[in-house]
Amino acid sequence: MRLRGAAVSMAALTLALSLGATVAAQDPLTLTAWIGPNTSEAQKKQLTDWGLATGNTVEIEVFPLPFEQNVLTKWATGERPDLLFFHAIGNWLVQLDPETNLQDLSGQPFVSRTIPGLLDKAGSYNGKPYAAVLNYPYLDGVFYSKPIFERLGLEKPTTYAELLETCDAIKAGDPSIAPIYTGGGDVWPVQVPAFVMWNDALKADPDLIGKVNRNEASFADPVFVDGIAKVKELQDRGCLNTDVLTATHAGEQEALITGTAAMVFQGSWILDGMKDGYGIPAMDENVGFFGLSTDSDVTSWQTVGTGSVYAPLTGDAAKEAAALDYIDWATGEGYGTFLDDSKQFPVITGFEVPEGVPQAAVEANAAFLANSVPQFQQTLEAAYGPFETYLNEMIVGTKTPQEVGDALDEQFTLSAEDIGLPGF
Repeated sequence: MRLRGAAVSMAALTLALSLGATVAAQDPLTLTAWIGPNTSEAQKKQLTDWGLATGNTVEIEVFPLPFEQNVLTKWATGERPDLLFFHAIGNWLVQLDPETNLQDLSGQPFVSRTIPGLLDKAGSYNGKPYAAVLNYPYLDGVFYSKPIFERLGLEKPTTYAELLETCDAIKAGDPSIAPIYTGGGDVWPVQVPAFVMWNDALKADPDLIGKVNRNEASFADPVFVDGIAKVKELQDRGCLNTDVLTATHAGEQEALITGTAAMVFQGSWILDGMKDGYGIPAMDENVGFFGLSTDSDVTSWQTVGTGSVYAPLTGDAAKEAAALDYIDWATGEGYGTFLDDSKQFPVITGFEVPEGVPQAAVEANAAFLANSVPQFQQTLEAAYGPFETYLNEMIVGTKTPQEVGDALDEQFTLSAEDIGLPGF
């Protein structure tokens, strides 16, 4: 009996040690997350929900605009968050030096469950995935006021030439309306019209960005400068709001909802802000979407900073493991709730489209499926400088379109040389 009792006591001790180890392994942790100012409430809630599910805490640091430059400035000091919500496109990813600073996510379950072809062009570097893409790809195109188009009898333009005709019709039909509203006071929104004007060139030559990466083409070439020049032409023809250099991205959203502007060139991330600020019924009543480029209605897709998450290497093994646990949860158990909260199409297989997706998102998805190309940055392999700043300088008259292209080319060359791209 003494032997049996000793065996029971040893078993009890083993169980106690095992339970103790489990408790110790699950001691609550506090993780840091870096996010952008336009991160949706659904994305923030997902971080909170994971904390509630695991007992951990996530401290969120919101970086002000310009988000990318502010994140990279702090990144350059050597400081690292446990979770980084940032762009999954090539020219931004390369600036994180992923092989040195980020956890390789190749072994994570979400990789095989992400819609085919997406991770190849989003969050991967040298064939390895470093980001989990949570948000459906954003579509670059034109959001328009349905009431204004109906009241003025306007058709959705399908080419740049038709866009100019639509602009003229709006100015003639109601001079109080801004044909195209751009939040240049936040700097970055001025890029979107130029981006979409390149879509036709990207469709005509799917290897165009590959040629830029190999130094066989450049941003100083006419194919790119022409798209930049069209932004200046829109300004010179009076198609842009007169306060373009002080207007904001929030103002873009308000202008569409209130009908003080007819069109806004934007990515479909604008829907997150309008959903949080105005609600889906107001969006469905007032806002529609169409694709547009120089010669056709082709749209482009991209993955941006608010919806892709990285797990940086921090040197803290427990927190690095917890960051991977968050990614596994966010792409698995917690993903369905995120879809319901964000009202978007899933990028992880095995999940249904939630009820109540905004009509403009349905239209953007239809454009994505019917006629779209990866946005130029998606596969770019070096940085190209502050494009938005160059465009603002063009708008105030201190740079020509060609000088904007030259500046992009110069910065891309410097970056390519710095990281050792072949051909530079």
